[in-house]
Amino acid sequence: GSKPTTCPQCQGRGQLRYQQGFFTVARTCGQCRGTGSVIANPCSTCRGSGRVEKDRKVTISIPAGIASGQRLRLSGEGEAGPNGGPPGDLYVVIHVQEHPFFHRENNDLHCEIPLNFTTLALGGEILVPTLEGEEPFTVPEATQTGTVFRLRGKGMPDVSDRTGRHRGDLYFTVKVNTPKKLTREQRKLLEQFATTLPKEKFDPTPLDGHEDK
Repeated sequence: GSKPTTCPQCQGRGQLRYQQGFFTVARTCGQCRGTGSVIANPCSTCRGSGRVEKDRKVTISIPAGIASGQRLRLSGEGEAGPNGGPPGDLYVVIHVQEHPFFHRENNDLHCEIPLNFTTLALGGEILVPTLEGEEPFTVPEATQTGTVFRLRGKGMPDVSDRTGRHRGDLYFTVKVNTPKKLTREQRKLLEQFATTLPKEKFDPTPLDGHEDK
């Protein structure tokens, strides 16, 4: 369109002054909207604003350890300013997809691992899944189902730590994996083992955590 010219209504001041009794009131000029200039023949595409809408893709880098709800600010990647003004910023809100196995709390990870009764009773070495692969861990003898163990430094990285040295922990809960089908030999051995156990008593569990040997 044509070049901007001085607004004839406000004479380029961008404001109109009105006398109301003893007071002078200034209002924004309605013709130029406070810019002080008008375009007699505006561009038909941008209607004189100097900018048009256009979609484009921007490649961004996601830092390790970022959580859902956190934002990334890309300076100068927002909408262009009116009348050739500087562009704004682009804020990207992150939504992290849920993991099928791990549950995140702050920078710590939680999971549940089913184990055989013999592994909990006799103890043994297992492989605990982590973000970097499997980690060996020795289950102590006579471990009760529901016991929580911790692997230090195997959780999520701290997004504010650029060195990557500070990480959360991995907590995993062990539970008894009861087999759905037993062979004859397995059933016979379990029945023999059951005869050596004391008779079951449905007493409430004491609060002091006392356990029978």
